[in-house]
Amino acid sequence: MRRYTKNATLVLLIATKLSIATIYVLRLNASHSFQEYAPPIAMMAALSFFIVAALWLAGMKLSGSD
Repeated sequence: MRRYTKNATLVLLIATKLSIATIYVLRLNASHSFQEYAPPIAMMAALSFFIVAALWLAGMKLSGSD
């Protein structure tokens, strides 16, 4: 049961980050070049990846070596 809770939490976190990134991209001002916004979007994606990886590693250490 604990594993399912952990997996559901990670899925919820990923879905939240993806929805925030999608809303951010959709709200971009069309008069600006997309290249202006590409670095912040890439940084958000990298940060999301590292947050999920850190949570996964912390979960693995807390639960033994599931």
